[in-house]
Amino acid sequence: MIASVPLVAGVLLLGWRPQPTVPVDERAYVATTVAVGGGERAAALQLYAAGQFPGACERFSRAAADNPKSPVWRQDVARCFEAWGRDVLRQNRPEEALLLFRQGLKALPDDPALLKAAGIAAIHGGRPSEALEPLERATATEDDVEVRLLLARLYDQRDQTDLALAHLTALLAREPGHAAARRLLEKIERERRVEAAFSRETTEHFVVKHRAAGGEAVRPVVQALERAWERVGDQLDYHPTERVTIVLYEGVQFHDVTRVHGWVTGLYDGKIRLPLGSGLPSGAALDQLVVHEYAHAAIHELSRGRTPRWLQEGLAQYLEGVRVDPLLRGPGGLTLGGLEALIGDPDSARARVGYDIALWVTEDLVIRGGLASVRTVLMRLGNGDSIAAAMTQVYGMRLAELESQWRNLLGG
Repeated sequence: MIASVPLVAGVLLLGWRPQPTVPVDERAYVATTVAVGGGERAAALQLYAAGQFPGACERFSRAAADNPKSPVWRQDVARCFEAWGRDVLRQNRPEEALLLFRQGLKALPDDPALLKAAGIAAIHGGRPSEALEPLERATATEDDVEVRLLLARLYDQRDQTDLALAHLTALLAREPGHAAARRLLEKIERERRVEAAFSRETTEHFVVKHRAAGGEAVRPVVQALERAWERVGDQLDYHPTERVTIVLYEGVQFHDVTRVHGWVTGLYDGKIRLPLGSGLPSGAALDQLVVHEYAHAAIHELSRGRTPRWLQEGLAQYLEGVRVDPLLRGPGGLTLGGLEALIGDPDSARARVGYDIALWVTEDLVIRGGLASVRTVLMRLGNGDSIAAAMTQVYGMRLAELESQWRNLLGG
C-alpha cells in the first residue's frame, strides 16, 4: 500500500520559475520594439514594462485590430498576453491563465512559448487531457526536450504507450544522455514486456488491464473498485475527472514491474497496480486494499500531485477505515521529514511504524476540523500552497506548532 507518483507538472517542470515583473528578455523586447509604433504603442509598452498587463494588452489589441496585417502588432498582443498569463499562473489561477494564453494564441496561433504555457496551465488546472493538443503543437513548431518528456509522462499515465515511446525516442535521439527520459523509457519497456498479452476492460470509472486467463479473479476487484469510487467520493466529496487505470498482475509480475519493497501489497504511481492470486486478499480485506489505492488516486488528483507522503498514506488508511491504536507511541524527536523517510523504509517493521504514525497525525487533523478541513488542505496544495501555508490557513496554527504538539502527544 504505497503511493509513488511523479509530479507531472508539479512546480512548472519546464523550467518556469518566478521572474521579475518583466523578465530581462521581455525588457529587451520592449527596447527593440519601442520605435516601431506611435504614441499608442509607446503608452502600451510603458504599461507592459511596468507589469500593468490588462491596460497594456487592451491597447495592443486595439492597435492590432486597426492594423490586422501588421506582424509587429500581432507579436505585441501575443507577448503581452503571455506575460499576463504567466503572472496570473504564478498567483495560482490556472483557469484564468489558460484563457489569457489562448487569447495570445489568437494573435500567433503557432507560437511555441504560448502553446507550452497553455499546456502547463491546463495541467495546473486539473485538466491534463486539454494539455495534449497545445503541447503537441508546440513540439511540431519547436523541438523542446522538456515538452516531449512532459508529453511522454502524460501519455504514459493515460496508458497510451506508443505515443509516450514516440516522444521518448525523439527526445533521446536529440539528447541520448537525458537521465529522466532514460528512466521513463526503462519503466515503460519493463511494463510492456509483462503486459503485452493483457486484456483491457473499460467501465464507467475505470480502465482495468489483466491477463485474459484471470477473468474470474478480476471480477471481485472490479466490483470493489466501484464500491471504492462511491465510498471515497462520498468522504472527500470528489471524484477524479477521468477514468483511473488499474493493472492486475499475477505471481511475481507485480514486483518485477514495480520494483517496490517486498512488503508492498499495492501501488499507485499514476495507475493502481495490484497483485492477483495469493498476494490479493478477499472480502472485506480486498475492499480495504482497493479503497486505499483508489484513495491515493483521488488524493493525488485533488491536490494535483502535491500531497506530502505522510498525509497521502495517513489519509488513505483513514479512508479505508483503519483507526489508530490508542497505545501508539512514537520515536522521540520524530519530525515530518523523518516520518516521510520512515514510511519508505525497506524494513517492513519500521515502515509499519511510519504508517501508524501517519495515520495518527491524519486522525488528529480530522478530529480538529473534520474531513472537510483535510479536503481544504488538499485543495490549497493543488492551488500551489506549501503544506506549511495550507496548514496555517486551515487550522490557524503554524505547521511547526502542530508538529511540536504531535511529538508531545505521542510521547516524544
